Amino acid sequence: IYVGNENVTSGGYWTTDSAGNVTQYNEEGKPSNNYIHYNTATNTPTLHNATIKESVSMDTSTFIAGAAIGVHNQRGAAELTVALEGTNTIAEVGKGIYVLASSTGGATLTITGDGSLDASARQTGIWVQSNNGNGALFIQNAKVEATGTTGYGVNVQSSNSSTAALTVDGGSLTASGSPGILYDSTGSGTVPKKTALTISNSAIVDARGGGIGAGLLLDLKEVSPVGNSVGIVFDGNQSTVYGNVTLQEDLTIGEGESLTLDDGASLNAENHNVIVDGGTLDESLKTSLGDSVKYTPAITTESLPDGIVGTSYNQTLAATGSDAITWSVSGSLPAGLSLNGNTGAITGTPTVTGSSTFTVTAQNSYGSDSRELSV
Repeated sequence: IYVGNENVTSGGYWTTDSAGNVTQYNEEGKPSNNYIHYNTATNTPTLHNATIKESVSMDTSTFIAGAAIGVHNQRGAAELTVALEGTNTIAEVGKGIYVLASSTGGATLTITGDGSLDASARQTGIWVQSNNGNGALFIQNAKVEATGTTGYGVNVQSSNSSTAALTVDGGSLTASGSPGILYDSTGSGTVPKKTALTISNSAIVDARGGGIGAGLLLDLKEVSPVGNSVGIVFDGNQSTVYGNVTLQEDLTIGEGESLTLDDGASLNAENHNVIVDGGTLDESLKTSLGDSVKYTPAITTESLPDGIVGTSYNQTLAATGSDAITWSVSGSLPAGLSLNGNTGAITGTPTVTGSSTFTVTAQNSYGSDSRELSV
């Protein structure tokens, strides 16, 4: 097992700095912050506010070169549990976390803890690969983001006669790439014998940045949550609530996005909000959520009438949205006019002939909208 370019198989502590360098810690006790600890008894590296921007070197004679965290078993199953504490970052590497069973046995990665991880890589953010067995990724309670800037956010691979499985139990997974989440079988790009997406404890799987699919990139097959799943899945711009879900944090539905209920499902906002920022909710959701649905501002004023020098001017900007909306302007209003930030009224007496172009912004507690206008 490697973390950064360090072979951590024998256990111990390593520190990280803001540049993402990984350095062995040789003092007594443990570092106070920004460290990695590998427990050999449990095969668990713990990331504690760690930043990793180094990767496994090409001269390590393994197939996991280029990975920030890499595990390779050439003769059997490859298994790893990563525990998260605080805020952790992987960036500027070829692969984020790569678990590989290249010969026999399955490949399994479990990410757990109450912390977060943002794993960004050129190829794949998180990659679990078994050449001759099952591939499985489990996320338990943690908040995980995985991005592949030229590849996949998450890739779960198995042999074509085995199962590729993704399970999110509490917490969340946000995956971005082309696609965001890919299931496939090693070497052939075909759909594994079985694909499984399981969500529970009101987890969120967010693949708005690329969608979810299985098999060949040019002919991806749909992967739907298994029965009795409880959570929310964004497959591209379409999101669905499965089971009886309680929100763990605010949820935003953006432009072009939709949120619907699966048959028999329900969504309890608890003390959180569903924020509509240009997206749509089905009518049953609007009704059941009531005041927990909040709308970002949308400016409805499309133009303003011209004014006359020396004559009083009074026009009020309009916008839809929840709660109190405040206004601001960037650029210059015509000389002699001013904007009331609470009411949106543009008032005063113009003093100079000419044309003025400016941008007005409407803002509330949930978002903002801007529009260029001229007088």
